Amino acid sequence: MYRLLIVDDEPAIVDGLLQHLQENAEQELDICKAYSAIEAMEIAKKTKIDLLISDIRMPGKSGLQLIDELLFYWPACRVILLTGHSEFDYAYKAIQKNVDSYILKMEGIEVIHQAVNAALGKLDEEYRNRSMLERASLKLSAAEPLVKKEFFEALLTGDLVADAWHAELYEGFNLQLEFGRPLMMVAGKVDAWEEKTTYMQKMQLYYSVQSLFAEHLPMQIKTEMVVHDHNVLVWFVQPDADADKFSGERALADYLKGMLEPIQNSCREELRLSLSFVIGKGAVNWDGIGREFDSIKEAFKQRALFGPAMAVIDLDMSDMWFKRENAPSTGIPSSEFNKQLNQLEKLLDNGDESRVSALTRELVKVCKLEMSVDHMVGMERYYRLLLVYLNSLNRMNGSGHTDYDMRVASLYVTEPASGWDTIEEQLIRLCGSMCRLKEEQVEKSDHQAVERIHRFVKENLGNDLSLARIAEQVHFNPSYLSRFYKQITGRNLSDYINEIKADTAIDMLVHTPLRVNEIALRLGFESPSYFTSFFRKMTGFAPQEYRESAHTKGK
Repeated sequence: MYRLLIVDDEPAIVDGLLQHLQENAEQELDICKAYSAIEAMEIAKKTKIDLLISDIRMPGKSGLQLIDELLFYWPACRVILLTGHSEFDYAYKAIQKNVDSYILKMEGIEVIHQAVNAALGKLDEEYRNRSMLERASLKLSAAEPLVKKEFFEALLTGDLVADAWHAELYEGFNLQLEFGRPLMMVAGKVDAWEEKTTYMQKMQLYYSVQSLFAEHLPMQIKTEMVVHDHNVLVWFVQPDADADKFSGERALADYLKGMLEPIQNSCREELRLSLSFVIGKGAVNWDGIGREFDSIKEAFKQRALFGPAMAVIDLDMSDMWFKRENAPSTGIPSSEFNKQLNQLEKLLDNGDESRVSALTRELVKVCKLEMSVDHMVGMERYYRLLLVYLNSLNRMNGSGHTDYDMRVASLYVTEPASGWDTIEEQLIRLCGSMCRLKEEQVEKSDHQAVERIHRFVKENLGNDLSLARIAEQVHFNPSYLSRFYKQITGRNLSDYINEIKADTAIDMLVHTPLRVNEIALRLGFESPSYFTSFFRKMTGFAPQEYRESAHTKGK
C-alpha cells in the first residue's frame, strides 16, 4: 500500500481529487490531504509519503519549496506538480527537481489520474529492482565490536556512565554518538519466532534489521545499536547538534515513528519477520538509559499480552495500558531440559493447548525419572516446571483468579514423588484453563482495538481520518491497520468512516438547523460541492433534497 499526499489551497480541487482516486484507484491507497504547504509538512514530518501531488502557487510556501522540504525526509517520494499557469520558468524548475509530471489543471482529472498510475508504476518498479535484504546481508560483517556492546549493555542494565566507562579499556573507542549529549532510545522486538529458528539465524536477521534501520536514516542522525539479551534490538539515536529540523520537543519522535513503518513492512515482506517497536519518552541523559529501558521492556511485555502485532508504541503518548508493574522472570539456563521449558513457555503464551499438554506430560515424566536418580536435581527441575506455569499466569494477569490460585496451591510442591499422577492431572487441567483464557484475551484485545478505532473516528469526524492518523492513536502500523480491521470486522475501514459520516450528516440535516455548508465543515469536507457529491453517492439524494423530504414526511 502506498501513501499519497494531495496539497492545494483550493479545497474543491483537493476534495475532488481525493474522491476520484478513492473511487477509481487500481490499488489500495492511503490518501492524506492538506490545504497548504505548511500543513503538508506537518503530515510529512510524522508519516512516510510515497507520492506527492501539489499545486505550485500557494500562499506562504510554494509547491517547489514544499518539494525541497519533503524530500529531505522522504527522498524516494515521487512528485506530481499541478498549476493553473503555463509558465516556462515553473516547468524548468520542476524538471530540475526531477518531478515526475508537470500538469496544467485545465487538462482534467483523467490526465492527473494517468500521471498517478505512472508514478505508482515507477514505485513498483523501484521496489522490484531494489533488494533491501541483499544490501542488508552485505553489511552483516559490520557487527558491533564486543567492547562497544559491553559498554551499552552495562548502561541498559542500570550502570552509571562513570562505572561503565573505563578510559584505559575504551581507548580509541569509535563512538558514533557525541558522548554525554542526550539521546533518544528506540527498541525493536520480533513478535513471534518460528519454533525452529536457530540462534545464528536470529543474529543474522537482527543485523539485517539493523542495516535496514541505518538505510532509512538521514545523514544528520547518528546511531549505535546493540542486541540485548538475544531478543531486543536497542538503538541509541542522536541528531547532529546543528540538525535544527529535529530540535522541536516532538520532532525526532514523530519522524522516527514515520520511519519505522517502511522498516516494519520491509521486515515482513523481505525477512518474513513481524516486528514491534517502542520509542522512548524523549531525550535522556546517559545515566538515565537504564530507567528508560525498564519502561521500554514493560511496554513490550504489555504489547505481548494485550497489543497487536507490528505495533509502534510511543511511550510519550502511551496511557496506563503500558505502565504495569514488572512480573518476575525465570532466568532459564541452556540445558536440554530447560530448552524444553523454554518451548513450553512459548506454547503457553501462544495458547497451544494440545502441544502444551503433550510437552507437560513429557516433562513430568522427566522430573519423576530424575528424582529417582538424584532427588535434589529432580526437585529443582520440578520447581522450574512449576515456575514456567506461574510465570505464564503472571504474564496473563491470571494470578488474581482464585480458581487458578487454588489449583497451583494444591500441587504437592513439598514432596512431589508421592503424587505424580495428581500433579500431572492438575497441570493438564491448568494448562487447558490458561489456553482458553489466552484465547479470550486475544479475542478481547482485537475487539478493544476495533472499539478504540471506532471511538476515534466518531470523535474526529471533522479532522484528519487517514490511516496514518488513526494508526497513530491506536498504536498500529498504518499499512497493517486496514488489513487488521477488515480481518476482524469483514469490511473496509474506509467504508465504516463513510457510513458514520453519512449517518451523522443525516442526523444533522433532520434534527438541526445547520446549513449544508456548515454540516460539510463539521464532517471534514472543506468543499460543499464535494460533500454534496459524497452524500448523493451514499443516500441517492442531495443534502437539501433529503432534508426537505424528511421534513415533509415528518409533517
